[in-house]
Amino acid sequence: MPTFAQLKISSAARPIVDRVLARATNDVDRKRIEGALVNAAGADLNKVLSANEVQAVADAFIAAATGALTPDLLGVGIEGAHVAITSMSDLGNLDGVSNVFTLQGKSVEARMVKELQDSVVRANGRPMDVNMLIFEFQSDVMQQAITDIARQNPNVTFRVIADSGQATASGGNALPELAKLGLPNIQVKFKKDFPYVWSSTLERPAYNHGATQGLNHHKGFVTFIDGKPDSLLTGSFNWSATADTKNYEDLTIFQNKDSSSRRAVEQFGGEFAGYWNNPEAALSPNAFQNYKGTKWNEMMRAHNKPATSVTNRPDDAFVAYTVPSDTRSLDVNGFRVQDETRLATLLGSKTLARSVIQERTKYGRFTDAADLKERVPQLASLTDTQLQDIGFGSGQVSINTASLEELDKVGLTKTQATALVAFREKNGDFESIDELIKVGVPKATITRLRHSLTAVDVEAFFNSRPAGSPAGGTGYGPDGIRQALVAGADGVVSPTRASVTVAATDLFNRAKAGDPISVAMYGASPTAPEFVSLLAAARRGAVVRVVLENNYTAPAAAALKALAAQGYPVEVRIQKAKTMHEKFGVVGNDVFFGSANFSESSSTKHSENRITVKNHQETASMFQNRFDEIWGKSVPG
Repeated sequence: MPTFAQLKISSAARPIVDRVLARATNDVDRKRIEGALVNAAGADLNKVLSANEVQAVADAFIAAATGALTPDLLGVGIEGAHVAITSMSDLGNLDGVSNVFTLQGKSVEARMVKELQDSVVRANGRPMDVNMLIFEFQSDVMQQAITDIARQNPNVTFRVIADSGQATASGGNALPELAKLGLPNIQVKFKKDFPYVWSSTLERPAYNHGATQGLNHHKGFVTFIDGKPDSLLTGSFNWSATADTKNYEDLTIFQNKDSSSRRAVEQFGGEFAGYWNNPEAALSPNAFQNYKGTKWNEMMRAHNKPATSVTNRPDDAFVAYTVPSDTRSLDVNGFRVQDETRLATLLGSKTLARSVIQERTKYGRFTDAADLKERVPQLASLTDTQLQDIGFGSGQVSINTASLEELDKVGLTKTQATALVAFREKNGDFESIDELIKVGVPKATITRLRHSLTAVDVEAFFNSRPAGSPAGGTGYGPDGIRQALVAGADGVVSPTRASVTVAATDLFNRAKAGDPISVAMYGASPTAPEFVSLLAAARRGAVVRVVLENNYTAPAAAALKALAAQGYPVEVRIQKAKTMHEKFGVVGNDVFFGSANFSESSSTKHSENRITVKNHQETASMFQNRFDEIWGKSVPG
């Protein structure tokens, strides 16, 4: 932590600083006030004291006493300042990860629309892709937002892949209406599927949920601006007013702020592109109706019934989609080679770019464009257009996701960075920055770089199953064949196909006796791999609490109760008052969530996603608090 003398004080902050320090009655009190100001400056991970930061401290002291600050009142003021500083840090959302939940006084549906609109503002007329994967879409609010944005912003292209059940307008489904608009920048596809069985009573095919070859069960979207990974929104939340007002649901938002959040956005974008381009996975509206008509008549003829008269609809195929390359954007707080080289190109001067990097190295990350211009006066003439390609990331790199070049530029030696990457490729994630000592990084170096390093790891996992495929896969995109380092049932870490299943079993298999595990799950089968791993963790002594939805989960509840009866630390409760549609788990400071239930269908048939966020205390606390909220409103199983 820097001393007060090492801070850079902005010109707007200087007179407020002088007034605050003038309230000190002696040198000891002055040092205490200076300490509060140092903490305020560090709230946004730099050593620059802004007017907002110092004003938060000043307001806390005014609240404690309008007159002289006695030592006791000064202590009250410092405590108030600490609360204000923490609040500023939380509101700043420096790493780009935030979580929202239904039934907590604010509309998740409205938040989702706001995030979409904010992305359009960030695009500022540049090409923007909004790639959506959604199971149910009956939200009038979201439908109107997409319509308005598409009409007013021809630079924004919406691509949507929905489940086959969304292809008709019945039940308030929004996508047929959006497709009818005929706007070139709204493109819709449906999961290739024919979930029908023969009905002897009706003498025709009848819908049957169990006959699906695989639902498109995703719930989320990803945005790219001029090729730059921008944001990802996903969770359990289907797009409907019912989900917003009557269900327990979650939505997590990732903005591209550092190597962890950027990777999740890229992974989801790659999965979408692979899905969109696979003709056995997704079909355009006319192609879907033609496929359905063909399968319908095949079933009619197989049962000696006359085929229904149909006319094939014209070809409405969309061109193949490739996630565009990011050729211009840069993070002025980033440590990639492209950040520095593109900054030099933008500024037209390598010398000026080095001045920016030197300022950041000495005083920490830049918070925004105004901060950048004030701290580097040579940039004061930059226009908004010139600045639009500059991002202001967290100024941190994750030791679990950063590249060798990022680790090198952040301040590790090449030997240390190489040893770090080799360790994580063999053993999986580091659990904290302090574990760097295992790979030869001295404690003094860890202390020096602590403000620039994090152990957070965000990773997206997928399941998939194209029509006609005999078995499910682990995604349509380039990451669908990747290996993830996960713990098996024996606790041994090894490379395994990266599926939604192992995203959860990995955390359960690592849990030790006494470790708390909290799970909220809409659908759970006692034979699902995730559930088997959860029971095994309980048998090892992990303290397991589970909330299940009232429907579809009786066998799973019975299995948990049987373990509890044997003396294992297991409790189960059932949510009956509301629909408990969430699908998350918290294991220590690690979390998984997404679209997937604990079921064989999720593991082998449906198109699903599950996100893991590891070593992120804020996200773990948010989900744990949500679990406790539902737990308190549920009944013993």
